[in-house]
Amino acid sequence: MTSFEDLYNTYFKRVYAYIFSRVRNHATAEDLCAAAWKNAYEHWASFDEQKGEFTQWIFTIARNQTNMYWRLYWVKNVFSLTEEAAPEYAGDSPLKNLEQDTFRRDLTNALGKLSARERDILALKFYSGLNNRQIAQVSQLSESNVGTIINRAVTKMRKGMKNYD
Repeated sequence: MTSFEDLYNTYFKRVYAYIFSRVRNHATAEDLCAAAWKNAYEHWASFDEQKGEFTQWIFTIARNQTNMYWRLYWVKNVFSLTEEAAPEYAGDSPLKNLEQDTFRRDLTNALGKLSARERDILALKFYSGLNNRQIAQVSQLSESNVGTIINRAVTKMRKGMKNYD
């Protein structure tokens, strides 16, 4: 069996990318990633290679950690009257800032038209680099269903981002 340290070094960036794709905030992603790896380390003795691959196990932990964050976020902030501060662009021209803001808004709108399941599966595919079989294991769907969901979600995204072809 590979050491936990080797697995951490191999998968850390992919786990972080997946979590960041779901929370879109570096500090929060770092905290959630650290919590996911801490949880994995604490339960390392219970990991059984016979039951599944390490990627399935660690991404399930990361996914659960992120889902818990969002559940708590909505509970804590549902009545909040403040909005998150707008992102700052150090040194960029106003036109470049406007283009970035427009692209982010359009991307956010296109993502908003996807279901939570579609967004989650796309994040596992494109931010974490998992293949359809691994995503099927993490999400408890069939491999063909994962492929269909990805195809349909990408088609929806293309329609929402048609100005950027």
